[in-house]
Amino acid sequence: MQKFKWLLLLVIFILPACAHVTEQKSLERLDEKQKLFMKAMRWKSYEMAASVIRFKNPSRTLASIASLSNITITSYELIASLANFEEGTAVAYVLFDYIQDDTGRAYSIKHTQNWWLDKEAKRWYLSSDMPDFKLD
Repeated sequence: MQKFKWLLLLVIFILPACAHVTEQKSLERLDEKQKLFMKAMRWKSYEMAASVIRFKNPSRTLASIASLSNITITSYELIASLANFEEGTAVAYVLFDYIQDDTGRAYSIKHTQNWWLDKEAKRWYLSSDMPDFKLD
């Protein structure tokens, strides 16, 4: 009986640690996807950036990315990223600095990114459109 009590006590302390490890791995996968998106946007690999986007509503489609070829992103700063593991969602606030290639004018835009976790595939996807880069 004494061994059973110790085993039960051990299980009580180990289970929360396992949950923390699972959350940590999920956070690492989210960070990897955010970095992939950032690098793809920064280096004009817009098709790769778009591959990270998957809307929860399958009837929703991504807006055309053709106009993105007219800009050059000079800076991408992740201001904050807040994850809710219970709901499988995260919100990231990003600041883009970019140049309109035709005119050389510099702009900044704040963008809110909504991420969601496909729990079966254990992958994070962006469910927001591309930023609305204004062009003159």
